[in-house]
Amino acid sequence: MTMKGGTGKTTTAVCLSHGLSLAGKRVLLVDCDPQRSAATSFGVKGERGLAELLTSGEVDILQVRDNLFFIDSGGRRLAEVELVLGSHENRERRLSEALKHLKGCDYVICDCSPSLNLININALVYCDEVIIPVSMDYLAERGATETAGIIEEIHAFNSRKPISFRLLPTFYDSRTRLAHRVLEDLRERFGDRLLTTVIRMNQAIKEAPGQQKTIFEHAPLSRGAFDYYHLTEEILGRDRPGESRVGESQGS
Repeated sequence: MTMKGGTGKTTTAVCLSHGLSLAGKRVLLVDCDPQRSAATSFGVKGERGLAELLTSGEVDILQVRDNLFFIDSGGRRLAEVELVLGSHENRERRLSEALKHLKGCDYVICDCSPSLNLININALVYCDEVIIPVSMDYLAERGATETAGIIEEIHAFNSRKPISFRLLPTFYDSRTRLAHRVLEDLRERFGDRLLTTVIRMNQAIKEAPGQQKTIFEHAPLSRGAFDYYHLTEEILGRDRPGESRVGESQGS
């Protein structure tokens, strides 16, 4: 994963999860970040989170909305677990093993931290597709390119077929030349790997987590709600029938 934060990663994980659940899909959102930003967005805390799932197999799965379920990261405990797992065999497949018997979910979405670590590698090995949010600035564009390369390297090393990755433009401000230039650069460099959805700058998106609501609840008629509704429709329109596992990379 790249070290570039501030690209709308957690916001996208939360809003896409809720959007899919509103469309009637059963969704599990897994917070893979010790900072617990996704948990904070919903105002919940699981006593047994991802940290316990990876070690003992025990976990609290919280229902946060209709059709939407959540696994807390465990906060600081997750960072400690990473040190423990480092010496274990098949350490990059612990998440896959822990969730291999999961049933009844149409989508599993992993919200990852903005760093390259063992927990994120576990998420990459588990997921079928990665969505890379890219804010409209030079550093985020460069970070997206590095992230794409890391994804391909990890899956080549693990002898699995490369997973699909898509880029999602975020924080787009049509009034600035930089935003236009970065978006065009992404289209030229990544082609059809760039999602057609563009998440525009919208104050309501920033306000929603403070109310412990998603954009669909906080401001359902806002541009932000429209953009994430469009992203939901794009994901639903492209996916094949059956369970999908989606990872969100880069910073929140």
